[in-house]
Formats: sequence, structure tokens, C-alpha cells
Amino acid sequence: MKKILALAATLAMVATASAAPVDAGFFTAETPSAGWTLQADGENSAALASPDKAIVFTVTKMPAAGTPLHDAASRMAEAHGSQDLVRMEGEGEAWEYTGAANGQPLYAQVFDLGGGAYGCITIVGDHGSDAATDVFNSIEFKK
Repeated sequence: MKKILALAATLAMVATASAAPVDAGFFTAETPSAGWTLQADGENSAALASPDKAIVFTVTKMPAAGTPLHDAASRMAEAHGSQDLVRMEGEGEAWEYTGAANGQPLYAQVFDLGGGAYGCITIVGDHGSDAATDVFNSIEFKK
């Protein structure tokens, strides 16, 4: 039993040690390992890709510019060929949808960041994987 606990503790330390922080200027994230690449597309949009490019996040911060969040989310969903835009449950207004990009499955959330800005996180590839979930949950927009 002690050997199993020691092995579990060692694996937990290795997993923590291999996590790599990412700072894209307008958001931060934790990747499960080194080798993830970040490519900025202007000041408020960036792509974060796994080492094998099997999972690609697009993170965007955009001005609300008087557009209702539902309308902005609808336009984004339409651009991705999605017809399943759904309002998410919980605090604040947020929308989610699935679609496809370059033949790969896509999942996106669009939400109000406050201060007249909306955020969108899109995952292309295996969005249900543990790695995708961990990175998604670690993304924090800066104020």
C-alpha cells in the first residue's frame, strides 16, 4: 500500500511539474505539458495548439459594440456551420455550440466578460479529452 501511495504522489508531482503556464497578453492558461504553441492573431485573438496539433484552441476577446450576446454567438455559430446554439445554465449569460472546422469537430462557448467585451473559446479537435478539458478550465481572461 505504501508503494502505491508513493507512486501516486510521484506521478502527481511529475504531472504538476510538466504543466506549462501560457500568457497571451489578454488571457492566461495552463497546458498539460511543454510543447504547446501560441500564435497571436492581433491583440485580442490567439491560437493555442497541442504539440501534435490534435487540439487547437482559439481564444478571442471582442468588443460588444452594442450587439446582444445572443446575436454575436449566433453569428459565430453560423460561421462554423452550427445549428445547435444553446444558452448555458449558470451565472451570467453564456452560449455554446458545436460545429466543424477543416473536417474536425469543434466546440465553442461565447460569454460576457463585462466591461463591454465578449469572450469566445473555441476548441477544434478532441474537445472531450482530459487535456482539452484541463486547458479549457484553466483559461482566464485578464481584466
